[in-house]
Formats: sequence, C-alpha cells, structure tokens
Amino acid sequence: MLKLTFIDTESAWDEYLHEDYRAIDPKGVAKLERQGRKRHNQACKRIFAAAALDIVIGDDRTMVIEGLSAWTEREHGDEKAIVEGLLDHIRFRPDYQVVTYGGLAAELPLLTLAAMQYGLLLPDQLRGNQRVRYGGGRPHMDLALELKGQGRDWAHLSEIGLRMGLPRDLFTGKTEVDLPQTAEDWIEMRRHVSCDVMLTAMVTLAWMRVQGRIGIDMPPALYQLADWFLRRIGDDTRMAAPLVELRMRTAEQMSSEFDLAA
Repeated sequence: MLKLTFIDTESAWDEYLHEDYRAIDPKGVAKLERQGRKRHNQACKRIFAAAALDIVIGDDRTMVIEGLSAWTEREHGDEKAIVEGLLDHIRFRPDYQVVTYGGLAAELPLLTLAAMQYGLLLPDQLRGNQRVRYGGGRPHMDLALELKGQGRDWAHLSEIGLRMGLPRDLFTGKTEVDLPQTAEDWIEMRRHVSCDVMLTAMVTLAWMRVQGRIGIDMPPALYQLADWFLRRIGDDTRMAAPLVELRMRTAEQMSSEFDLAA
C-alpha cells in the first residue's frame, strides 16, 4: 500500500519586507530599478494559500481519494495559520509520502522560513537529511527533480500535462497568480490551489506507473480524479469544462479498451 499527500502553496511578495531589504542595499536595488527591474528575494515572499490532497494506492491496484484540504488567508487569517494547518495535516499522516512539483525550490524553502519565523516544527517528511525508507521512496519527493534526472532542462507541470494529453484549459492562468482582492477572488484562489494538487497527482501517478511503483491503470485513475474534483467544485468555474472534457476522453478510452478486450 502506498499513501501519498500532494501539496501546493501560493505566495506573494511582501512589499514591507522588500522595503526593508531596500534599506539594507539601497545602491544595489537602485541600480536594478534604473535598468527597469525590481529585485525580490525569496525571503520576501509570504504564503497566502495552500492545499493538500491525500490518496491511497492499494496492493490490489485500487485508488482511494481520501480527501482534499485547503487553507487561505481569508478563511484562516494570516500566513501562520495557513502554514500551521498544512504542517499539522502532514504531521498527522506520518506514513504518507509528501509529493510536490518543484517543491524543493519553492514550497519547502518558504514553509521552512515561515516555520522559523513563527516557531513551528516541520513534520518529519519535510525535514533535511531525509533517509530513504526501506522498500520505499523518500518521505518527500519532488517530481520535477525526478523528471529532470541528470539532464539540464526543467519541465513545467503544464508541459508534462499537455504531453499526457490533459486538456489545455486546465493549465490556463496557472502561472499568473495574484493576491486575491475580493471574496470571489478568494473562492477562485481556493479552487486554483486545489486544482494544482489534483494536477500534480495526475502527473505523479503516471510517472509512478511507468517506474513500476504502482500498478493502477491510468485512464480509470484520471477519470476518478476528474469526476471527484468536478463534483467537489461544481460546474460554475472555469475548470469545470476541461474536467468534463477529460472525464469524457478517459471514459471513451476505457470503453474502447473494453471493446477491444471483448
């Protein structure tokens, strides 16, 4: 049995921290700004939304979607509450492998910085110097790093998804994320970060299957994820149409395979 928790976060620049940085290095910042650039350091970012999706792959080639949790600044108040909620979610599932896409460069540093600021404790899966479990993988797997291997080029999650045949509209606006301003924006942000973990799961399961780590069939897995998420978010969002399309595609593929087998 394989237990997985897929996580993702969204963050924005904290202009107050940026101004403090300007005070430390005014000449360097001024030089960049004269060139039309604005320098931000990673430590100037704050997390305003996060999500976690829990999936269990059984030894009998079954997949169970255990649940999806999301935290936003509007609902929980501030960055500390969001990060604390996500870290506790992971901590309460010590036998789950955490999976991110690009998390070693994005999620993990920001979560670590937030934990340092607020006096929080990282769960075992996100701590440094991780040991590989006997018969399993690392407690935290960055799929982007696994796909890169020994090569020089990184692939975006959207590129992998398109190569897999996922609908293009699922990835529209994925890289253009701003801090929400209205109640409707915050609702959409919650859906956005939740969709990100679902997409990470879809790509990761396909990778695990070709590596021989799981034996599930991908069309039913994609159908199950698309159908489950669609029923959760409803049909009044921009993600509904591509999810319906994905569900239809996979249903047709399964039907074709059944007919061929018969």
